[in-house]
Amino acid sequence: MFDIGFSELVVIGLIALIVLGPKRLPEVARTAGKWMGQLRRFINNVKQDLDREIHQDELAELRKLREELDSTRNLMQSTSGDLIKGFTETASAAAANTIHSDEPPKLTALMDPAEFAPPVNKRARAKSAKKSPTGRKHGGTRRTRRP
Repeated sequence: MFDIGFSELVVIGLIALIVLGPKRLPEVARTAGKWMGQLRRFINNVKQDLDREIHQDELAELRKLREELDSTRNLMQSTSGDLIKGFTETASAAAANTIHSDEPPKLTALMDPAEFAPPVNKRARAKSAKKSPTGRKHGGTRRTRRP
C-alpha cells in the first residue's frame, strides 16, 4: 500500500520500541491495527459506492438504448405490415383487372430465361477456340520431352 519494505518495517519497529518502550508497544500496535482496519473498510465502502453509481449509470444508458431499439423495431414492423398490405391490395387489384380483360396475364417471371440473355458473339467464340502453335487448345498443359 505504501511501498514499505521489510527492512523499513524493522527500522520503524526498533524506533517505536525505543521511543514507546516494551510495555506500551503492543497497545499502540493494536490501536494502529484497528485504525488500519477501519481505513481499509472505509476505502472498500467508497469503492463499492462508486461501482454501484457507475453501474446504475450504465444500466440507465442500457435502458435508454433498449427503448430506442424497441421503438425502431415497432416502426419497422408497422412499416413492413403497411408494405405487405399495399402489395396484396395491388396484386388483388391487378388480378381483378386481368380476369375481366381479354388479354392473358403477362408473367415475366415464368418466361424463358434465354430471352433475357445477352446475344452470343460467334466471332468471340471462334477466336477462343483457336489452337495454339503447339497444336493444342489454349489452357492445356504443354508436355515436353526430358533429355
